[in-house]
Amino acid sequence: MGRVILGCALVLGANFLVSGCASGPESRKPATYRTSAKENFMKGKVAFEDEDYLEAMEHFRFVKNKFPYSKFATEADLYIAETHFGRERYMEAADAYLNFIKLHPRHLKMPYAMFRIGHSFFNRIPEEWFITPPAYEMDQAETKRAIRELRRYLSRFPEHENSAEAEKYLQACLKRMAERAHYIMNFYFDKQRYRGALWRAEEILGKYSGVGFDEEALFRKGQALLQLKEPDQARASLQEMLRRFPDGDYANKARKLTAAPAKAAKPEPTKPEPTKPEPTKPEPTKPEPTKPEPTKPESTTPKPGAEAS
Repeated sequence: MGRVILGCALVLGANFLVSGCASGPESRKPATYRTSAKENFMKGKVAFEDEDYLEAMEHFRFVKNKFPYSKFATEADLYIAETHFGRERYMEAADAYLNFIKLHPRHLKMPYAMFRIGHSFFNRIPEEWFITPPAYEMDQAETKRAIRELRRYLSRFPEHENSAEAEKYLQACLKRMAERAHYIMNFYFDKQRYRGALWRAEEILGKYSGVGFDEEALFRKGQALLQLKEPDQARASLQEMLRRFPDGDYANKARKLTAAPAKAAKPEPTKPEPTKPEPTKPEPTKPEPTKPEPTKPESTTPKPGAEAS
């Protein structure tokens, strides 16, 4: 089975290379240019609408280089970005749109160029394939940049004609990031790494709220806080979940936990270690004064016979 799949991949790859070579620059005739900026620009625009992006690019660049002070050179700058976008070269397109904004910051198409920058990064977000891991496990650098650029556009031009489309792309990006945080949150919780689970739950609630993961994030936050011996904060998180999602999937479990969160977080009693009494030093005793025994004075009466001597 593996050989069959590999053989099919090689055949498809060969066909792709052959078709790519047949439609590459070598097979095309060189572009014929006109004498005026307008004629060359219009010829490039016709090629662009026919999705002949290589010929369109040649004409737009010709206008830009040969007629740099023409009004058509300004339009050519924007169409060069559009041509990159049409060829699905989104990084080059984003750079070209940014260049247009720098060169023409007051142009009427400047908001559109800002929208297209965010759209370009949105199109660079990796997609799921049957042979790849889930999309939320992939690198999300492009998703983060798309969020940043789309928010920048929406903050400046909330009523622009492309704002509704930009909001749709933004919500899709936020959901992708929330899916990633949700996956890591549950992984940490299953591994009993409750502090990590708490951080990811707060990330969902703080950065990616409103895309479908708030209820579970609040519930996991309450559970993690109980395990971390913080019953008051756990009760607050669970009560907020019940207030926002009274009939949600985790409502019954949350009510059981809020019934006695302190009991769930009560630490096991520990036996006090026996303490040895400190040895007491005996108080020093003063010696009692001893009275000297009375001594009998020697007798002064002469002994008998003393006078005779």
